[in-house]
Amino acid sequence: MSYGVKTITVHKKLKLDKRANSSNWYARLTLDNGKRIVRSTKTEDFEQAKELALKLYYETQARIDNKLPAQTRKFKHVAEHAVKRMQAQLDDGYGKQSFKDYISALQRWLIPYFGNTDIDKIDLRALVEFDGWRTQTHRKAFTQSGINNHNAALNRVLDEAEMNGWIVKSMRPTLLNKGVKSESRGSFTDAEYKKIYTALRKWHEKTDNKKAAATREVLRNYVLFLANTGVRHGTEALGLRWLNIGWKEKDGERYLVVNVDGKTGCRTSVARDTVADYLDRQSKLNPSISYDSFDELVSAGNDAYVFTTRLGEVANIASLNRAFNALLDNLKLKTGADGRTRTLYSLRHYYVTRDLGRGISSHLIAKQVGNSTAMIDKHYSKISPTMNANLHSGRNMKKPAEVPKASAGDVVCLAFKMLANDKLDEAGLLAVLGVERQNYVVTEEIRMMALQAKNGELIGGDTLMRILNG
Repeated sequence: MSYGVKTITVHKKLKLDKRANSSNWYARLTLDNGKRIVRSTKTEDFEQAKELALKLYYETQARIDNKLPAQTRKFKHVAEHAVKRMQAQLDDGYGKQSFKDYISALQRWLIPYFGNTDIDKIDLRALVEFDGWRTQTHRKAFTQSGINNHNAALNRVLDEAEMNGWIVKSMRPTLLNKGVKSESRGSFTDAEYKKIYTALRKWHEKTDNKKAAATREVLRNYVLFLANTGVRHGTEALGLRWLNIGWKEKDGERYLVVNVDGKTGCRTSVARDTVADYLDRQSKLNPSISYDSFDELVSAGNDAYVFTTRLGEVANIASLNRAFNALLDNLKLKTGADGRTRTLYSLRHYYVTRDLGRGISSHLIAKQVGNSTAMIDKHYSKISPTMNANLHSGRNMKKPAEVPKASAGDVVCLAFKMLANDKLDEAGLLAVLGVERQNYVVTEEIRMMALQAKNGELIGGDTLMRILNG
């Protein structure tokens, strides 16, 4: 291979080259493994260039003799390799969702600080100094989980450097984490949750900004989805496409499942039955898709994003957070009785809390929400015993459960109450009322409740007419 217009051998495998487009000399050192180190001497003078080339040779030889890499790279260069590799895996569909967080940590924190530092110079002292800069820049101490994310991102860069021979294993520093211990996020009571989803029915009408209104429409379905699936707010939920939603049959029953690509890998979560209605309503907001039924949409395998606004834009984290925080402030629910601030992520906490209250084991919940059993026990064990008092007391072991007797009026009242609490959908309401039965009769009570439900936007016009006309 030609390296220029002139080449002079200086020492063994060390040469000086002149290139056609430069008047400076370039030192070219060939290593025993065949790799080459090429450096500009930044001088036209041959004697000075020769001296610099020999310095490169002896320094490189000393590194090899001390079992160090023959050459190194700047952190920015290695980090760019790591980012490119992670992004390629994400684009190919098999990269972890956590790669997005690592890339963000590298671009926002690690590259700005370590960018021009040689990768082999990152040691314990450098990490301690970085931690001080990070805390000062952030204006408060990072949480342990935040630092863990940075450490994982840094490990990806060190892996890349080791793989390319720019550092050896013995040079890797021990990563520290003296961050603030994170607390579990605030949750909602059932009454607060009802207050939220009730307010969301009209929340989009309380702004003149079209984009904000479109986000609030999606927020209604998004909140109900998070609270009834346990899926993480953010990349897990917003990364969902319609092809990730499907039906699963078991023992003659059909269940709606959500295939999630989360921070702990891929998992299948079973949604509560009411989620089908929320997703059906959400699908009608997307102007680019149109199906005659929700079943048709699910079976079509459409790759459009689920949480898309009527303006054709995928809802983003910042807009949803802003809209939800504004709603909580409006309802005076931003802070709970325990003093903890509530966010969209609190709906996941609410989901887990409800399931623990129903007596579901932490092992089953962990599988559903993509957490470890230890994490479930760590954050929720303090409240689960009292939540399951009826199970721990053994009262249900002493006598069989009594089935309460109910009149037709009681059944109707309960059905409309369950509808208002999002525990029964319109199809379920029609089935309970028996509108398809030949002996179906519309009483004044049913007529009044149906009108009240329509006025409260609990049912649509078609459902109202079916109730009134049978």
